Amino acid sequence: MSTARPLLDASGIASTVARLGAAISADHPGGVVIVGVLKGGLCFVADLLRAITVPCVVDFFALSAYAGERARVRVLKDVNLDIDGLDVVLAEDTVDTGLSAHYLLGMLQARGARRVRLCTLLDRPKRRIVPVAADYVGLEAPEDFLVGYGLDAAERYRNLPFIAAVDPAHVAEERAALDATFFADAYPARLPKR
Repeated sequence: MSTARPLLDASGIASTVARLGAAISADHPGGVVIVGVLKGGLCFVADLLRAITVPCVVDFFALSAYAGERARVRVLKDVNLDIDGLDVVLAEDTVDTGLSAHYLLGMLQARGARRVRLCTLLDRPKRRIVPVAADYVGLEAPEDFLVGYGLDAAERYRNLPFIAAVDPAHVAEERAALDATFFADAYPARLPKR
């Protein structure tokens, strides 16, 4: 039996993204550039774009985090847009330690953006190493390891229409149980009940 626990179902995600899109639209009536972070932020950014009711354009960063003596961020894909003089919202799936968000916000500011703000679907402010405050927050997330809606465990489960907590120590050994929990039933009914 899988140990997956639901955090946010598809309707909860939709209402959260709608609220964030409305706030971004209200703050940027002249338009905005949305910069997403791949791969985890893909689902969130796609839905956020549809929830924004002002002119917007989109671009993406792709990052590879690697550890050593000091955790560092390596940019695998940079934004292509010229953002000089424009309002930019960096859209992240999760802001955790703040290291990646801080680094990317600095990159966007250095390129002459008029104003740079941070939007996150899931926020974990208690885990901050770098003091980064999100301007738009979907919800404060628990410390659990989360999958679904772009979030993955070894590249799996990004396609789930909900977010669930799983035990990362047991993901590999519980793969069959997790797959049965997430994929065996009809698509709308895949979220395990509380």
